[in-house]
Amino acid sequence: MADILVIDDNLDFCFSLKAKIELIGHRCRTAVSCEEGLEKILEKCVEVVFLDVVFPGRNGIQAISEFKQLDCSPEVVIVTASADIASAEEAIRKGALDYLVKPLTKDSVQSVIEKAIAFRKKRLFRNPDESFDRSGIIGNSAKLNSCLFALQRASQGPASVLIRGETGTGKELFARAVHANSSRVDDSYVVVDCTNLPKNLAESLLFGHEKGAFTGADQARVGFFQQADGGTLFLDEIGDLDLSVQKSLLRVLQERKFRPLSSKREVKSDFRLVSATNRDIEEMVQRGEFRRDLYYRISNMIVEVPPLRERKEDIPVLVEHYLDSISTQLGKTGLRVSEGYYSCLREYGWPGNVRELVNVVQYSVANADNNELLDIYHLPISLRTFWAKQGIAEEQPQSVQSFKPEVYSSAGDLLVFKDARNQTQAHFELVYLAALAERSGGEIKKACQLSGLSRARLYELLQKHNLSLKS
Repeated sequence: MADILVIDDNLDFCFSLKAKIELIGHRCRTAVSCEEGLEKILEKCVEVVFLDVVFPGRNGIQAISEFKQLDCSPEVVIVTASADIASAEEAIRKGALDYLVKPLTKDSVQSVIEKAIAFRKKRLFRNPDESFDRSGIIGNSAKLNSCLFALQRASQGPASVLIRGETGTGKELFARAVHANSSRVDDSYVVVDCTNLPKNLAESLLFGHEKGAFTGADQARVGFFQQADGGTLFLDEIGDLDLSVQKSLLRVLQERKFRPLSSKREVKSDFRLVSATNRDIEEMVQRGEFRRDLYYRISNMIVEVPPLRERKEDIPVLVEHYLDSISTQLGKTGLRVSEGYYSCLREYGWPGNVRELVNVVQYSVANADNNELLDIYHLPISLRTFWAKQGIAEEQPQSVQSFKPEVYSSAGDLLVFKDARNQTQAHFELVYLAALAERSGGEIKKACQLSGLSRARLYELLQKHNLSLKS
């Protein structure tokens, strides 16, 4: 039995499809908008979403990625009143599993649900082979392993690969893993940063040039495409390429040959193309900012890199990995991490992803001085402020009353007395100050009256935890 959500602004259709789904033997809820649907999934996970295309002021296809990025990562089945090949193609490219045209029969609904459940199970629980070279990719969460499985499949053939992911997710590591696990591993791996590719020099850098091809060309130069002959060419942030440069890429991607500037001969290059982007190229295609024909050339296989907020179970192993290397570089060995520190990292949203996490660990190690235990007060100001605000949002009096001393490490080991005392005290101070800020309305005078603290002592505690109240 699966949990299923039907999203359609036609209530009659919602109730009709709900009845069919429940008759088949599954649980079903309904929503009349994408926003309501997202809220219901956050309340309770679902395996399959039946999503209408047309909503007032919004296209259901545009919401597919939002549903796919949720923690439960449901399969999305688009349902619509009219057969539209262009919309069907766009829906599949956005991540929909299937595209059905109304009216729906009980048999067609049962068939697509069975397919969706089976596909989702395989997608979420498949792992790469033990022989797969991770190339420095750290973590073992279900979402990461599913991504690595897709990466392993992509590396085994000659098709062009597009790696999509937010800034800081480590897309270059994933691109390098494609090369490392391919038959081209012993040949060249050439990286091109499209963000910093000057428009006026792009063709020269990509295709090379002969001596005298332009002012300043005092010698011939081999371009990136020729350098990648026999190996892999990685175009990082390909979404930043100028349209004129995009046009120049088409023929070389199709024919695998090109003419260097001012050359009378064509050059062949047997390269494997891997691209990466943090932008929505499908949307760029619709706006005319990226060539549709080029997009089809670079996206024979697409690998989605999950953001850190969707694989938070990987945070401890990531912290341990980078803590070891960073502390060794700084000559601070034997550092440990408190549970309070980990609690803050798990709650945080990580807009900068793994790159931001590495910076946070680096800051914490440098800020630890002679302490052997990293705690909340070693975190950057932004995270400490975030943690304090989280405390304020909770029911503080109950939190303070039920506060329990922290005596165990994240690994379950008993902390030494000094570390347990320091960790518990720091956590208590944060929780108490957050409750005090709420009850006093942020006013210093009232806070002193409620807490019994002197103004000087209260300022000292606020400064320690990077908090402030009205004077």
